[in-house]
Amino acid sequence: MAQPIAFHAPANHTASNTERLRNAPAEHAEALLSAYELLQLLHDRGVLNLLRGLVGSGDEVIGTITAAVDKPESIRSIRNFLLLTQFFAGIPPEVLNSLGVSAARAAVTPWRWRWIFSKGWEEACDARRRPCADQQSRRRRNTAAG
Repeated sequence: MAQPIAFHAPANHTASNTERLRNAPAEHAEALLSAYELLQLLHDRGVLNLLRGLVGSGDEVIGTITAAVDKPESIRSIRNFLLLTQFFAGIPPEVLNSLGVSAARAAVTPWRWRWIFSKGWEEACDARRRPCADQQSRRRRNTAAG
């Protein structure tokens, strides 16, 4: 025969909980004000409406996302994105900054990009200090023609 399941109701701490709730606004006033400001900001930006819509649609949104991510192309693109993130994380910010600054100063032509990527970052940065052979030959041709 089946045995009854023992059920022990949790102790009712209504009095102590009520007292804690009464004291909570005074004890945590700064945190509550900050939470209200955050809630208002989320409401102003429409984030709460977005979350309400996501929660309301529930399984439909999750099904759509799952179907999109389950394709082999999506998996490859996520892997490629992670690999690119790791690649760029290994480059010192100073190198990328100097590359951006030099690209902004002079219109960087595609041959220069190919040269930078074929030589490597360190050699490309050293070449900024001395003109490369291609630049010298172009200057010679331009001065001879003009």
